[in-house]
Amino acid sequence: MSQSKTLRNFFDLIKNGARILGIAYGHVPWISSIQILLTIILSVVPFLAFKELGRLIDAMVSGVESGSLALIWLPFIAYIILNILPAILSAWQRYGFRNLFLKMQDRVDMMILRKRASFSISQYEDPKFLDSMQKAFNQSYFPLLNILEGSINMIGTVVGVIFGFAVAFIIDWKVLVIVILTSIPTFLVEVRYGNKVWTIFGKNSPEQRRMQDLRRFFAPGNRYAVIDGKLQQIAENFLGRIQKILNDFTSEQLSTESKRLVYGILAALLAGLGIFAAMFMIIKSAVAGIIAIGTVVYAFQTLSRISGQISQLLASIATLLERNLYVTDIFGILDTEPTIKQPLVPKSIPDLGGKAPHIKFDNVSFKYPGQDSFALKNISFELLPGEKLGLVGNNGSGKSTLVRMLLRVHDPIEGRITVNGLDLREIATEDWWSYLSVLLQDFTTYYFSVTESVAIGRKDKPIDAEVVDKSIDQSTLGDFVAGLEKKKENMIGIEFGGVEPSKGQRQKLAIARAFYREPALLILDEPTASIDSQSATKIFATIEALPSNRSAILISHNFATIKRASKIIVLEKGVIMESGTHDELMKKEGMYSKAYLEQKMDFA
Repeated sequence: MSQSKTLRNFFDLIKNGARILGIAYGHVPWISSIQILLTIILSVVPFLAFKELGRLIDAMVSGVESGSLALIWLPFIAYIILNILPAILSAWQRYGFRNLFLKMQDRVDMMILRKRASFSISQYEDPKFLDSMQKAFNQSYFPLLNILEGSINMIGTVVGVIFGFAVAFIIDWKVLVIVILTSIPTFLVEVRYGNKVWTIFGKNSPEQRRMQDLRRFFAPGNRYAVIDGKLQQIAENFLGRIQKILNDFTSEQLSTESKRLVYGILAALLAGLGIFAAMFMIIKSAVAGIIAIGTVVYAFQTLSRISGQISQLLASIATLLERNLYVTDIFGILDTEPTIKQPLVPKSIPDLGGKAPHIKFDNVSFKYPGQDSFALKNISFELLPGEKLGLVGNNGSGKSTLVRMLLRVHDPIEGRITVNGLDLREIATEDWWSYLSVLLQDFTTYYFSVTESVAIGRKDKPIDAEVVDKSIDQSTLGDFVAGLEKKKENMIGIEFGGVEPSKGQRQKLAIARAFYREPALLILDEPTASIDSQSATKIFATIEALPSNRSAILISHNFATIKRASKIIVLEKGVIMESGTHDELMKKEGMYSKAYLEQKMDFA
């Protein structure tokens, strides 16, 4: 790492240390203040003990000459107290640090989780952002706690070093200079190789993320991946890949640590020579009768302490500089804003008056970052209140992208989307989502009771048992629930002592959850892909019979269901090729008509 980067990292350490201390003080002010005070006291007490030891030795010399013990009692008692005090204060300090660590652990964990929850969906699909997340949290949030504890300890060490410098300067300023100069190499070694370790972690972020992905095929909490992996006989393949990543990563780290060991030993020898030279100068002064024996002991103890504290300070700074590189990355993530910008003064959606929203795509175009071609180009259409819109097209035609635009996963690069005349970018995303219910192809199964699994999407109000029952019936989940021992209160997921639904039953659970929200706009992407045809027919009949105050957007390759939509849009390469009702599109004898007839013949 270059000198400029090291210097920048040093200033970042000061800034980050102050920031994490500020967080700690805001969360647990008394514990934080007491820990700093205890650390300072513990750093100064040894020098006071050394001083009393020197006085005690001089008093003993005088006592031997006079034959009296009268002069030794005061320095003796003070020395004993100053030796007992650190043990007592250290016990309190350990307790305080443990208390601080536990309270801050919860605080930091929740702070990070809340930040992750705030990121836009598109950020979780950006490889560069995911690499940044992997690098920042390669060692979880513990670097933050390391910096917190290290910063408090460093405050005490700095006070101790300054106090020791003052003492050593009084004894002999030349001694002080020698000790300082010979301690610097230790700092340089730790800084150089500590930074290299971080660089390895940073450089290997994509590979680290790949290893985490491969590990999920062996994780007990991800049994579907485990089962599929075993049946596909991919275990040895993946284990080999994981082993290679680990070997490459470990080899590079061990090489760095070996170099740090060699140069660290050389730096330690140089520091030892510095102490030897300083002590020799003091011995010469004592032999010459310039200083007393007690002062010699005081000076030896002080120099030893200063040397140790300087080495500790420099090594701590080096270690904290290494930790700080992670902390800078963590704070970088915590300071990252969602890519989907929320309006400074969000506007409320105009009163729907009991109706579904009027949605309009006005010449909307969009391309994914890093792509040259448009995923959507000049898309214009309206979804009137109460309409049921069907989207059809081949894979990659832009259907899912269109829905993602409406969900504001992305913003248009051209054109705009309006809701009741209001630009979607002027509406708070959370407010807009509260009107929606979305079921995508990749849905999640929540391992709670059936009731909670269905009602989990509406935590803004108490669970409505009647709506739960209605949603279970609409999604044709009733037979599954009826066969459960505890019915609606039965747990889902064998990990929690419940039952394991089939893929079709899990999809029905997801559909029930979508119905339960009773949204103004229902969006379903291939909602019955894993469901039997009889159940699918009933579900689509429910969608078709939705009241006029609820609109729906349906993506499906099943034309028998799409044909019932109020309006159908045919997409091809991000462009609307056709639109109209089923009958209108059949009369055009275009893409829709051809695909419909081909599918009809296949099922004939």
